[in-house]
Amino acid sequence: MDWLFDNLGKLAPLVIFLLYMISSLKGKGQAEEEEFDPAAAERARKIQEEIRRKILERQRGEGPPTGRPPILEPSYEEPEEAYATPRPARPEVRAPRPTVSFDREEAPQTVMVDPYVQKRKEVEAKLKEAKKLKAEASSKAKSIANKTFETDRRVSGRVLRKRLLQNLGDPASLKSAVLVREVLDPPIGMR
Repeated sequence: MDWLFDNLGKLAPLVIFLLYMISSLKGKGQAEEEEFDPAAAERARKIQEEIRRKILERQRGEGPPTGRPPILEPSYEEPEEAYATPRPARPEVRAPRPTVSFDREEAPQTVMVDPYVQKRKEVEAKLKEAKKLKAEASSKAKSIANKTFETDRRVSGRVLRKRLLQNLGDPASLKSAVLVREVLDPPIGMR
């Protein structure tokens, strides 16, 4: 039993091969049994004969034995209206034109404004407003930036130096100072 488990990798392909052979032999036996069915063979032979006959008929140009469908002949009846005498034309009766009087006392009529013109004016107004807001925002950003730089310039060098030297006593601050120096200074190869 130990030998079987030890050599399982060698035996697995052999077992699979044997199962394959057995199933193929079994399949051949079933195929032979099906071939001996005389009714199915006769049916297949009749179908093949009918197909061959239809192919030969088509090649010869013969139609199916059932006959041709009836051909419809077009009718050439001409309408009576085509030869009828034309009707006399009616004289056009025009209504008199209404007279329009313009009185300054009456309220002016509403003028139809093209919707695209009105829409364009609205869009232009919104565009002007957007440009105005953008200009205001950029001026505010510039003023904030100027104030920031002004406050940085106002800090004296002594105060800044004192602050930096106090922070160098802490090991974490010292590491960050070395890192900042490496990043901001020129590269070592260029020194």
